[in-house]
Amino acid sequence: MTKHRLAIVDLGCKVNQFEGEAMAEAMEAHGWELVPFGAAADCTIINTCCVTARAQADSRRWIYRARRANPDAIILAVGCYPQIAPEEVIALGADGVAGNQEKEAIPAIVEERQQDRGGVIKVGAIKEAARPPDLRVHGFRNHTRAFLKVQDGCDAQCSYCIVPLARGRSRSVPVADVIASLKELSAAGYQEVVLTGIHLGMYGQDLTPRTSLLDLLRRIEEADTPARIRLSSLEPQEATPELIKLAASSQKFCPHFHLPLQSGCDEVLRRMNRPYTGLFFRDLVQQIVDLMPDAAIGCDVIAGFPGEDEQAFDMTYDLLKSLPISYLHCFPFSPRPGTKAAGLDSRVGEPEKRERVQRLRKLGMEKRQAFYSRYLNQTLSLLIEHRREDGQLRGLSRNYLFCLIEGGDELMGNEVQAVMLDVKKGRGVGKIVT
Repeated sequence: MTKHRLAIVDLGCKVNQFEGEAMAEAMEAHGWELVPFGAAADCTIINTCCVTARAQADSRRWIYRARRANPDAIILAVGCYPQIAPEEVIALGADGVAGNQEKEAIPAIVEERQQDRGGVIKVGAIKEAARPPDLRVHGFRNHTRAFLKVQDGCDAQCSYCIVPLARGRSRSVPVADVIASLKELSAAGYQEVVLTGIHLGMYGQDLTPRTSLLDLLRRIEEADTPARIRLSSLEPQEATPELIKLAASSQKFCPHFHLPLQSGCDEVLRRMNRPYTGLFFRDLVQQIVDLMPDAAIGCDVIAGFPGEDEQAFDMTYDLLKSLPISYLHCFPFSPRPGTKAAGLDSRVGEPEKRERVQRLRKLGMEKRQAFYSRYLNQTLSLLIEHRREDGQLRGLSRNYLFCLIEGGDELMGNEVQAVMLDVKKGRGVGKIVT
């Protein structure tokens, strides 16, 4: 009997990538065969994002592309975009939509649509969800690193952010389940796992008994888990001195912090409803560097937030320029309907936004180049991730340095020792130490 064929497109964050893999596994368990997007498919799932206007537009484009690629297939849009606007997504041509909590029931939702019940809408009240969706992964196809979602939702009220409306309140995966998943991934051969969440620093606050991200990391440190554990984005105020000390003393946790700054101007931070100051952020980065001189520190920055005049932008730029930042992710402000910031006055013009983003991205490349250059002619421990189209292997160091080397397929998924000989276009080029 011929299997039904499924294609999945994951857009946006690492949490979406984890959930996409979990949905693929669930569909395979129900007899579906996974195929690449663009191949003949009976169903295509678009795992959407709506954190910015551009991300939402990308989600729309993928729905259109899926329909063109397979006109007679079921097109199911899931996740954040249909969570906040289900009828709008159906109007785009999707045959069905499902919210974030409903991702745990994807096989049943697809089966219902196969029975030709019209435009299926399965979007619940995400704010009432008491736990994360029950999604499990046993591995990541075509990946040598695995993502593990340990937390979902967000209780913060950043004025620009639509995520709480799309993801609900903070909910955590129980500690025992996290440890069990890490052990399973370790047994499957994964040497690095990235712990992900929507508001990772709030891990455990909703559990009974109450716990914390720090307590979880202590448990992971003692358990039989993969040799490399990396944290995804962490709010500045939640990178506590105790957490930094644990990471600094650990042989397991990677010296890599991604900290969303968003602005270096205190008045803009206040309008964003961000609970820290530029001085706090400066001191935090210094704490990390004092204990972990080799740590990679990345930042998210929003340019052109309402009320950000030239002086405010210069404060952000000057702060970042003065700090030992390793890389930047820069975004123009994107007003999201339903958020407080969408109604703020003192809007910044689009040309000014673009110019500021370009300046920040140029600074980010300079920071990346400087960080990589510190490791010229030094030996790095690289986890080999994949082979590029040009035949070179790409490896990742514990402190988030990407390096290209020559080598055989037997190196895939393993750590090797390599010397970085050059830096080109924000990437290292090296050779294996024999």
